[in-house]
This record gives sequence, structure tokens and C-alpha cells, in this order.
Amino acid sequence: MNNKHIMRMTPDGQITIPPEIREVLNISPDVELAFEIEGDHLYLKKMQPTDKISTWIDIMRGCAAGNLTTDQIMTLTRSDDNP
Repeated sequence: MNNKHIMRMTPDGQITIPPEIREVLNISPDVELAFEIEGDHLYLKKMQPTDKISTWIDIMRGCAAGNLTTDQIMTLTRSDDNP
């Protein structure tokens, strides 16, 4: 497979990942992708699946002992940024 693919962005800012790339990298609609910027280069990286509950527990571990209010705990648990 050729390592260089040229794609054009739509007016809405969307880019279609060619099927041959999706197949090689096993990318499906539920796979998370991360953008990394280095200078004037933009890299798209396939994220590894994570156990979201374990990740959330690791994030929350120790928070209750940190004198958080109930409102602060509720905000943390309802945040879209948390797994």
C-alpha cells in the first residue's frame, strides 16, 4: 500500500479516510482517533481501546478523600471529558 494519500477537506471540515487505510488499520466508526500536531504536520493516530470503567475508577481514585463537595463529585461524574 502506498504510504502517501492525498485527501481534500470538505467545507464542513470533514475528511474521508480511504477504505484501504481503514482496512489496513482496522478502523471502524466506533474507533477513536487522535490528532497530533508537530510543526506544520498533522498526524492522525488510532487510539487503542480502553476499559473505560477502569480508567474512570483510576481518575476518581482518591477524589472523595480530597474534600470534594457533592456538587463537585456530581460535576466530575457527569462530565463528557471523563471516560
